[in-house]
Amino acid sequence: MNTEIEEKKLHEKIRLDKSYNNYHKIIDKNLPYKFSYLDEWLLKKSKLLEKEANILAIQMEEPENLKRQRFRTYQRGTIIKTDFGIGIGSEMSQIHFAIVLNNYDNPMNNVLTVVPLTSKSNKLNLYLGTLVIDILINKVKKEFQPIEEKLNKNQDLTIEEKTKLNKLTNLLSYYQSSVKGTHACCSLITTISKERIFLPINEYDIIGRARCSNEIMNMIDEEIKKRFTFNLTSDSD
Repeated sequence: MNTEIEEKKLHEKIRLDKSYNNYHKIIDKNLPYKFSYLDEWLLKKSKLLEKEANILAIQMEEPENLKRQRFRTYQRGTIIKTDFGIGIGSEMSQIHFAIVLNNYDNPMNNVLTVVPLTSKSNKLNLYLGTLVIDILINKVKKEFQPIEEKLNKNQDLTIEEKTKLNKLTNLLSYYQSSVKGTHACCSLITTISKERIFLPINEYDIIGRARCSNEIMNMIDEEIKKRFTFNLTSDSD
């Protein structure tokens, strides 16, 4: 029995070493686009898998203390920022905004189905104009209003208000520069782990809380229907 385990571990090590060598060959080519991000993604993925493995190991050792992990819930239409990693071929890769498609979510659910967003025009992508980024920018601008009123009255800002102003300015600059026109990659809808979702940049960041309008969601729904459903009309009756 010990011999079988040792042989299994040996084969595992050989396969891991081969994988390591393959990744090094790719990185040595100094390729652009998603491949330039390969080392960062592999490190991040290994950490996420290690975290999951550690939780599973504890659960297996102490089944009597088994507690299901709880996750943050997201409403349909919520705008999130997620790391799609390195996809194969034309799969979505790297960091993008995305829109949650789930009708329902709960704390025990650790995955979401999303439609990725991109600024790149493509005949396969649905153009949403600036609707998505406008939502983010407008919500951040609302936070500015009390501070702007004090500045217009030449009133001094408190240290807390100055800190808030700096954080809001950074957020606004990030959103305004990150996405102009937005396209929904409806042909690349996918299910992701919630572990891939980025936390807000700071307490004023509304990523993960801001939701798209019914107008945007209806546009996406219609595009998905066109791409993935086929309605047969009956001649009878």
